[in-house]
Amino acid sequence: MKLLFILSFTLFINLYANTQLKSNYFIQENYVVVSDIVKGAKSEFKLFDIDKNRHSIRIRTKDLLNKLNKLGYKNISSKHNYTQFTQKSPINTDKIELYLREVYIKNYIDIDIQSISVSPRSYLYEMPKNYKISLYKKAHLSNKGIINIKTDDNKKIFFNYLVKAHISVIISKQTIQKDDELSFLNAKKKSIMLQKFRALPLQEIKKATLQVKHRVKKDFILTDRDVIGLFLVKRGATINVVVTDANIAISFLAKAKQNGRLGERITVVNSLGKKLKAVVTARNSAEIK
Repeated sequence: MKLLFILSFTLFINLYANTQLKSNYFIQENYVVVSDIVKGAKSEFKLFDIDKNRHSIRIRTKDLLNKLNKLGYKNISSKHNYTQFTQKSPINTDKIELYLREVYIKNYIDIDIQSISVSPRSYLYEMPKNYKISLYKKAHLSNKGIINIKTDDNKKIFFNYLVKAHISVIISKQTIQKDDELSFLNAKKKSIMLQKFRALPLQEIKKATLQVKHRVKKDFILTDRDVIGLFLVKRGATINVVVTDANIAISFLAKAKQNGRLGERITVVNSLGKKLKAVVTARNSAEIK
């Protein structure tokens, strides 16, 4: 029986070998136990007490690892010099989490949100009854940030948040030259974890609508800063122009005097040399109404 216990304990310890410590842990109580660090651990051995007035403690990671090592939890490592333990505030943040969910769903066509976590930047005993939520305009470009609420007496309370989600992005399959049309011949859709972006990533490609503004390398995540509407008509090209009036439609060939994107008004010259204004409707096509 004793041998079986030793073998079981050894197996349990080995399961948690090569664990990587996080820089910050959120815990329920005002003390730290092994199970707060090692997921699934049954040990409730107290490692540290947290000051009741501070609700957090910052420990030298070296000291933490030494304690865990003495308890048999070996091969645990960390990239951080210090490890923070923060006591969770006994508050309900559902309203803020819902607000964040709506913001991200509004800005991303294709997003699968796994979780949203919100924590006050300082310990809160309770949430105010009435408040307005405020978020930085471009906050959706990152998976984490700061959100605040404003109470009736104009007091602001700040919260950290983290959104774990998968989104679809458009990635270049090869080097794409400036002014090349963006299509599934040179780009592809890929699902990645939501991260920090410099601009809103493209999530779909509509045929004959976009061209690249600058040269991009292979495996480049394309954003709305990297593309512009595709020139469906190019200066000097001979295009088909349709004139519509009531139920009558007449078409003729004309030369484009300028580049034009879908819906743009351009100048064309007909066979008689007369200049006309036409609206681009498709590739090398325009319409006069």
